[in-house]
Amino acid sequence: MTITIAPDQVNQIVGNQHQDPFEILGAHPIQDNGKISHWAVRAYLPNADSVSVIVPAQRQEYPMQSVHNPHFFECIIETAELANYQFRIKEGDHERVMYDPYAFRSPKLTDLDIHLFAEGNHHRIYEKLGAHTLEVNGVKGVYFAVWAPNARNISVLGDFNHWDGRKHQMAKRSNGVWELFIPDLGVGEHYKYEIKNSAGHIYEKSDPYGFQQEPRPKTASIVTDLDTYTWTDQNWMEERRNSDPLTKPISVYECHLGSWLHASASEPAKLPNGDTEPVVIVSELKPGARFLTYR
Repeated sequence: MTITIAPDQVNQIVGNQHQDPFEILGAHPIQDNGKISHWAVRAYLPNADSVSVIVPAQRQEYPMQSVHNPHFFECIIETAELANYQFRIKEGDHERVMYDPYAFRSPKLTDLDIHLFAEGNHHRIYEKLGAHTLEVNGVKGVYFAVWAPNARNISVLGDFNHWDGRKHQMAKRSNGVWELFIPDLGVGEHYKYEIKNSAGHIYEKSDPYGFQQEPRPKTASIVTDLDTYTWTDQNWMEERRNSDPLTKPISVYECHLGSWLHASASEPAKLPNGDTEPVVIVSELKPGARFLTYR
C-alpha cells in the first residue's frame, strides 16, 4: 500500500496538537490526470486492534493498515466518489460499526455567524454554540461548538468515548471558535470539553452554552433539544408585553440558600405525598451533607 501521510503529521494527531484534524483525518481525494481516481481514508482510533472501511454504495469493505503508529490507520480506495462510509472497528473481543466524524464538515456555524459574533452583534449565538442535534448528509448526530480563543487544542469528552480526549479532537475556526459534528449521538448524552492551554495543561470544562447540566456535585453538560421544550409562560409574556417595567417598583432579594444551611445526607427530604426526594451531596469535602430543598 502506498503511504500518503508523513510521520510528523501522524504524531501531531496522536499527540493532540493539530488545530484542524480534518487536514489529516477523514477522506482525502487523490487525482490522476486532473481527475479524482482514488481516496485516502485515515483514522486515529487509540483502542482499535484493526479497522476496515465499509462503503455501502459499493457493498465493499476495505481493510486499513497501521501507519507510523499502531493506532493510526489508512487505506486507499479506488473510486471517483466516496460518501457516508463507515468504520468497522475491532477492539479485543468487541466489534462495532461507526461513521467517521471527520467525514462531515458541518454547515451549522457560517462565516457570517463568526463575523457577527466577533462584532458582538450575534443576538442568537446560543443557536450555534453549544451542543445541537443535527442531521448532516442524512446522518443524525450532535454538533458541538465552543469559543476558546486562547486554547491550543480542544476535544469533546463523554460517555460515548470513555472520556478520552484523543478520540474526538475539534477543529479551530477563525475568531477562536472550535467545532465538531459527532455522528450517532443524540439527546441525553453527557459531555464536557477537554481544553489544553499553550503550555499543554489540560482542563475539563462544562459547556458555557449548555442547555442542561448534571446536578451538583457532578459537572457534565447534557445534550438537549430546545425544539422539543414546551414553554408555559404565555400569560407572563403577554402581561410583560402590555406593561412598562420602568414605571413599576421593584424588590431585590439575595440569599444563596445552598451556603446557608445543610442537612444530613442520611435523612432525605420528603415530598408532600411521602416520596423521598433525590439527595444532592454538598461536595466531596462534605460527603455526609446534603443541600436543603426549598420546602
